[in-house]
Amino acid sequence: MNSVTGSDAGNNSTSSNPPRNPFTLPSDEEVFRLRDEEKKRRAEARDKNMKLKIWQKGGGNGGRSLRMKEIGNKNAKSSAAATGVTNERRQEKEIMTEFIAKKREMFLVQMSLDTKREEIRKLEEKAQMKEEALQKSETMLEEDAIRFDTFLKENDKKAHEAIKKAEKETKLKTDKVQEIKKLNQQIQMVQSDMSKHKEALEDCLKYKDFLDKLTPGEWFEEQEARKKERKEKRRQERIAVKKEKFEERKKQIYQEAVIRHEAEMKAKDGKEKGKRKTRRRNNDREGGGPVIEVKYPAAPDFEAEPYTSSGEEMPMYFTHPQQLLDVFIALEEQNLFLIQNSQETEQALEDLKTSYRETRKRMDQKTTSLEENIVDLKSQISGEESKKAQLARRIAKSAGHTQEKQEALLQSLGDKVKEVYQRCGFDSSSNPSTLFMLSDLEAQLEDLLSALELMPEDYVKKVEKEKEKKRRELKRIEQQAAQEAKQAEKNKLAVARAMQPPPKRVGRQVMYRSQPVRRKVKQEAKTETQEELDELKFFT
Repeated sequence: MNSVTGSDAGNNSTSSNPPRNPFTLPSDEEVFRLRDEEKKRRAEARDKNMKLKIWQKGGGNGGRSLRMKEIGNKNAKSSAAATGVTNERRQEKEIMTEFIAKKREMFLVQMSLDTKREEIRKLEEKAQMKEEALQKSETMLEEDAIRFDTFLKENDKKAHEAIKKAEKETKLKTDKVQEIKKLNQQIQMVQSDMSKHKEALEDCLKYKDFLDKLTPGEWFEEQEARKKERKEKRRQERIAVKKEKFEERKKQIYQEAVIRHEAEMKAKDGKEKGKRKTRRRNNDREGGGPVIEVKYPAAPDFEAEPYTSSGEEMPMYFTHPQQLLDVFIALEEQNLFLIQNSQETEQALEDLKTSYRETRKRMDQKTTSLEENIVDLKSQISGEESKKAQLARRIAKSAGHTQEKQEALLQSLGDKVKEVYQRCGFDSSSNPSTLFMLSDLEAQLEDLLSALELMPEDYVKKVEKEKEKKRRELKRIEQQAAQEAKQAEKNKLAVARAMQPPPKRVGRQVMYRSQPVRRKVKQEAKTETQEELDELKFFT
């Protein structure tokens, strides 16, 4: 058994490719690669088997039978060697159990040998398959190398062609750039010439406008009249040409009608052709030709022919430099006359300015004096107003505060509030209460005050001064009207007293025995509060 295992080991050691360890799992790539190689090998074997003749083909298990024969021969050799060894031993009697145990051990050894041989065979097949796969991979690598070399050659060729094409395109681009530069230079030269000619044209047009302004208006009217005459002449010539064409057209139509009439007459009376010709000739000689109805086209409207211009510029008035000099001399004389008039006007203006300054000085003095008078009058008016306010307070105190007067005062206050409410733009048709109107007025007043804070301060002060001025003016007018009414009432009472008869005294005059005691009333100076001042300001 040891010799057999040693021979097996020697066979394994002599193999060219040592087998891979069968107890390790192969990688996924190796499994898929081996599967693909097995498929290719089977396909090649199938193709090869299909190409064989029918008598060359064996059964489906030909290869398997050959392998089994080889394994059988090896087993026979090993069994012969084993029997030879046993035969050489001395025959001794053995117990049946020992014999069975030895046979069993031999069977197990033989089975292990068979298993190892089968595993070795599988490993050899795998090694062969790997070798074939390596050869195929080498072939594929060589093919890939050939294709890569071909690709590199084609790429080099294309790169060389692209370089040539790029050089050609660069050359063409350089030529185009040079051509564009030349064209740009030519364009710049043309533009410079155009700008020079344009400047010259503008100068000429300025000079022409200047000369046209110096040209007399009669000459323009004369040229316009001549231009109209030329237009009318050209128009009449066109009308005459159209009339001639129209007459020629009428003659042509008449001739066509005559020819058509003769053809019709020939078709009707072909036999009496000679007689009718003779009769027609006689009629023509007598002046009574054949009567033919001809429809002529409507005559065109010759009066609608428009006027056309020849496009020619009117000739210049100035044909000689002396004409321009004469015009300049005439203008110079006119300018001298105008200069003299302007100097006289300036002198008169200076005199007027002097008189204006003197008058202004006198008026300023008068204005100053009048303003001083106004200040004095205003101070007097303020004093009178203070007196009036004091009198009004006295009257209010002396009048008392009865219920009726309070109601009347409240009613008048409500009317005033309603009037202000309506003037502020609110609707008072629903008869709102006084407190409601005052709340609305207060809200609007707050809105206006917030808006005033956003306005410029100068503008607010200016408007405030204007409003104060208007209020004072209105107050002055009202005070003046009240004074006039009061004065009228006094005058009326004075007239009434004057018209009354003097009272008649009856009896003797009453004489008092002693002078009555006079009571002196001491008036205390009362400081008025802000509310009283506001009431006095708004309700008096």
